[in-house]
Amino acid sequence: MAERADGPDSLAEGDPAGIGEYTLLARLRESAGAVEYLAVDREGAKVSVLVPRPRPAGDPALRRRFAAEARLAVAAAGPWVPAVRESADGHLVTAYRPALALGPAVARYGPLPEHALRVLGAALAEVLVRLHPLVEAHQGLAPHTVLLGADGPRLTGFGPLAAATGIDPAADGAAARLTLGFLTPEQVAGRVPGPASDVFVLGLLLVYAATGAGPFAVATPDAVATADPDLDGVPEGLRPLLSRCLEKDPARRPAPAAVAAGLAPGGAAALLAAHWLPGALVTELSAQASAVMALEAAGYDGPSATAVATQVAASAPGDASAPDAPEPPRRGLPARRALLLGAVGTAAGLAGGFALGRNAPRAPAPAVATAAASGPPARVQGAPPAVLWHYRAATTGEQALVWNDQVLVVPLIGATVGLDLRTGKTLWTKDIWCNATPVPVSGDLLFVPTFNRGLVRFSATTGTARDTDPDYAMETDGFAGQNGTRVWFRAPDKDGVPHLVCYDIAQRSTVWRTPMGRTPPGRGGALRVTPGRESVYVQRLRDPADAKEKDLGTAVFSALDTETGARRWERWEKEAWADLPEEPRSWMTADGTLYTDEGHSLHARDVKTGGERWGGDARTSLDRVSSPRGVLLRDDVSLFVVDANGWTHLVDPRDGTIKRTTFPAVPTGAVARGDTALVPGPSGSPLYRVDWGAVTAIDPEDGRTLWAFQGVTEQQQEQEGLLWQVASGTRTAVFARRFGRDYFALPVG
Repeated sequence: MAERADGPDSLAEGDPAGIGEYTLLARLRESAGAVEYLAVDREGAKVSVLVPRPRPAGDPALRRRFAAEARLAVAAAGPWVPAVRESADGHLVTAYRPALALGPAVARYGPLPEHALRVLGAALAEVLVRLHPLVEAHQGLAPHTVLLGADGPRLTGFGPLAAATGIDPAADGAAARLTLGFLTPEQVAGRVPGPASDVFVLGLLLVYAATGAGPFAVATPDAVATADPDLDGVPEGLRPLLSRCLEKDPARRPAPAAVAAGLAPGGAAALLAAHWLPGALVTELSAQASAVMALEAAGYDGPSATAVATQVAASAPGDASAPDAPEPPRRGLPARRALLLGAVGTAAGLAGGFALGRNAPRAPAPAVATAAASGPPARVQGAPPAVLWHYRAATTGEQALVWNDQVLVVPLIGATVGLDLRTGKTLWTKDIWCNATPVPVSGDLLFVPTFNRGLVRFSATTGTARDTDPDYAMETDGFAGQNGTRVWFRAPDKDGVPHLVCYDIAQRSTVWRTPMGRTPPGRGGALRVTPGRESVYVQRLRDPADAKEKDLGTAVFSALDTETGARRWERWEKEAWADLPEEPRSWMTADGTLYTDEGHSLHARDVKTGGERWGGDARTSLDRVSSPRGVLLRDDVSLFVVDANGWTHLVDPRDGTIKRTTFPAVPTGAVARGDTALVPGPSGSPLYRVDWGAVTAIDPEDGRTLWAFQGVTEQQQEQEGLLWQVASGTRTAVFARRFGRDYFALPVG
């Protein structure tokens, strides 16, 4: 286990002077995967900036790993985790507090006493309780990712890259191997680590903190897999619990919540109320705080530099008439050792406390520190709210539905599951195999076509099937449209001719059935139904595999009478618009407008007449809409368009004038690598742009980007090309990938 440098050190040759808005002052810590810098923002507030080393930054797989761990740091907001200021491409900014990593702390000052061990272990276990709904295994615990500060321990590592003590220089790309400081029996056996793996590593970490050594005489894979742990030196009161944490069988280890309760029955914060660190560590932290103040005064000419320098001088004992600080230079920082030695006098005068900002208290105030640690983190630009819960389904299925802001109905292959929207706990599981997302009927009644029962109405609160209609069993391919209590779907008649069916889900009766018109035999391509005021507009996309349709264009359009299903008109796309490109994207709205991607720009056409409403040579600001990828008309007054650059445009649907353009909060390459769509949320909630890379929340009033959610598990990031999907209530939205198994609930209202 390699000890890392800790505390402020001079910037190295080649280090940048700044990153974004942050001016770098010094290096704080280094690991195999990243360098952590001390920096100040424009207003002089001190922050920590974590930047990947050149090898991770230059390797796509390691770069994705760094980004995933940065996202998890944002999602893990809460006590015992540094508050994230900014999570951007290539760096992570957190609030700065004087701290010493556990490894150097034990190496320099010896093992921690039992009281400190209980605070440390309980705090880390509480963080694991928050993390495990987000990831199968955290894998970020290591002596260098755990920091000791006056306001308690803090976990700074959120995955194997952070915990790595080395990266194999001979490996390339995704094959790069991360050498973990602490292994588990399941890793030695080649199995995938799970939540219990983090408990084992927590046990290893606490034994190290208690004794200065690991529980195995020689830390080899064989010893980890077979040897009994040596707990000599561990306080007697902790041995039974740590012995259970170090069980070889993951099933026999306690859950993180049980570990936290066993170490601190009243919670880690309650134990922290008593001064928790040994005096030698307090002195080291005091010296570090003073050194950082001096470093700031020497290297940063900002609004607080003189004030901080004066404050440091005034704190020194026996020096009531300290001279005014000189005008600080911008560069030429003093060495770390000189800073620390020069700060000893100041540290002695801090009476065991240290400066945690511009206003430095004389002594630690544990109650205040606990409140600060448990409060909400600073909001990150473009970052989503913290994940409320994570559910991993047994199988994949159709898109979920939020019912009445209370239940998430998840239609899975072979079964349907109801989850408590507030907690994510399973309420019921029923043998209902849906082939579409259920739609509300009335009360708690939902309606859905199924593979095993025909058309089913069932309770959202209990999952109990109320009634079934077997007439369309195994004949529907999901809903093509829905409006109020009416749904539209495609089903063949007894001769196999495809019909469009209008069905009243409240009355459980067919309103009308209409032949699909000039449709080749078989199911054909995708079907979209857009209910209008007087007509139901039907758009059937061509089946690319059907040779009979090859020369007829990409779609056929129909207008059917809303009440009778009688065909008012129908035309093949190439008949109406001979100059359309071979594969245009198109979207139809309830007012009979067809928005198309023609010549890599947006056009609006009247479906009935084929006439152009706007676009083409008449467009002005629409030149900025490059290859539209998604269109959504909201309340007939706001047209939202997302283009291939990832830009979202708020457009006036009357003339095509762009009112506002906003840029993506995530890399734009996500749009180009797959499909994308715009999804409306309930009134008062955001609307969402979804693609394979992220779900982006957009203000429905002015089109501003609010935040973007990219998922927090490595498995999610590997499912490239699969769209995110949204099931939204007024206060909570649930995000999952199409054909994925992971569901993430976020507060949105």
